[in-house]
Amino acid sequence: MKSIFDKITERLLSFFGLDLDLTLDMAGQPFHRITDTLYLGSRPDPQAVSTLKEAGITHVVSCLSASDRQKVAFLQRDFRAQFLAVNDGIHEDIASTFPEFFDFALSARKEPSARLLVHCEAGVSRSATLVTALLMKTEGLRFFEVFGRVREQRAHVLPNIGFASQLQRFEHERHPESRVDGALSSLARYLCEICNAPVDAGLLQTMLERNDYDAFKALQAIFGEEIPRVVQGVRL
Repeated sequence: MKSIFDKITERLLSFFGLDLDLTLDMAGQPFHRITDTLYLGSRPDPQAVSTLKEAGITHVVSCLSASDRQKVAFLQRDFRAQFLAVNDGIHEDIASTFPEFFDFALSARKEPSARLLVHCEAGVSRSATLVTALLMKTEGLRFFEVFGRVREQRAHVLPNIGFASQLQRFEHERHPESRVDGALSSLARYLCEICNAPVDAGLLQTMLERNDYDAFKALQAIFGEEIPRVVQGVRL
């Protein structure tokens, strides 16, 4: 029988688009290898340094709230570290960190045997967004295609819908031909297939086009102010 604490925890996680199994999984497997030199995970603690070294990690990007910077200051002693101050909210501008992040990540790739860990708090939204954007840039692929590959390695990644919107715009910058009216976009597929938005994909695509691929505004246009809680990835 579940305790009152477990029930409250499940309700809170559900509200934020997460679940209890995800939290347990993240605790049991703090990071996953996405490519031979790129890893994605949750915020490490000082006790994890030896594990990171055993995995060959040489560089770490921490994507956390500014107030959490001191929690990862210890990483600078053993790794080349970059800190990006980003909150996990749908109105947060994570795309503004892409150039700085890309410079750091691509510089690391030039070093022999370098391996990069990108993490946020739970390894679900912010770090998943950065890793997806990096692979879009380096491999020339589109948002939904790259996201699928990342999710194969770390099953519970789930960028919030604001970050997903920014990844779609990044795709449009790199692949202008993908912005075809009426064609199902990566963002529409993400919202329907991953976030479980209870709406016809064609209607959603139309609303995305009318709202400059802002997922939150598109969903509001369909559902009104109350976006159904069953839509995952809505974190205000």
